[in-house]
Amino acid sequence: MIQLDHLAVEARDVAASARFLADILGLAGPVPEGEDDDMFRIDLDHGVFVLFSPASEPRFSHVAFRVDAARFESIVDRLRARGVAFGNDHDDTRNHRTEDFLGGAGRVYFHDADGHLWEVTC
Repeated sequence: MIQLDHLAVEARDVAASARFLADILGLAGPVPEGEDDDMFRIDLDHGVFVLFSPASEPRFSHVAFRVDAARFESIVDRLRARGVAFGNDHDDTRNHRTEDFLGGAGRVYFHDADGHLWEVTC
């Protein structure tokens, strides 16, 4: 068996970055992590988590999540409500479209303050 344990994502402001993603995905708030609580994590399903670690110049990350249709619609609603630009094309994350040209039921891409590309598909 191979199962994902966690993803590490660098951020300038780890608490704010973790809160942003948790809010958009509709997850519980982030919790401090690490010996000095200098990191924050958000928990996903099946024991998997996203760990935000501090960096003055974060390296680019592209992370994709697969969700069910109801959660997808909720995520799109939260992106709209918060005024976060999104789109269904990784090269055009501002077109506000959700159709999945790859054949799924829906797909959106959006960026956070550190320039990471987040993707949600169903």
